[in-house]
Amino acid sequence: MKALVLLGCPETPSQTPMAVYVFSKLTKMGYDVVIAANPAAAKLVKISDPEELYNLCIVDLERTLGEIKQGDYDLLVGFVHKDAAASFFVTFEQILQCRSLALVFSRDADEVEEFVNLIDESGSNALIAAVRAFHNPSPIKVKFDRAIKEFE
Repeated sequence: MKALVLLGCPETPSQTPMAVYVFSKLTKMGYDVVIAANPAAAKLVKISDPEELYNLCIVDLERTLGEIKQGDYDLLVGFVHKDAAASFFVTFEQILQCRSLALVFSRDADEVEEFVNLIDESGSNALIAAVRAFHNPSPIKVKFDRAIKEFE
């Protein structure tokens, strides 16, 4: 089984530790995990594992978008905290046609609702875990842990 984790702009402090957490959790579930990230997010994730204990597989987000096709992955997990991230998530989901989980978060409750609506209105079949969070990754972790049980 293969999982793809999408990371966009790393402006939210919660995204980087959660990316490593999601990678670890999915790996323990038996997935071969690839993190597709923009260059800044990729650097932050790599620095978060200086001893390379997690053996992270990180690829360029835009290059991956140009290369993927349906059937390449069994699970898609996207971090959605900007409208661009919602658009990337929906695009990847439409191409891959696999089970998907959108981790939607923002410090602003109205933005969370906006991002959820963007995904819903796209015709997405994603399981959406939404929470008001920005600096503290704990609420996102709790939502992820509950949601990922649907895929076990």
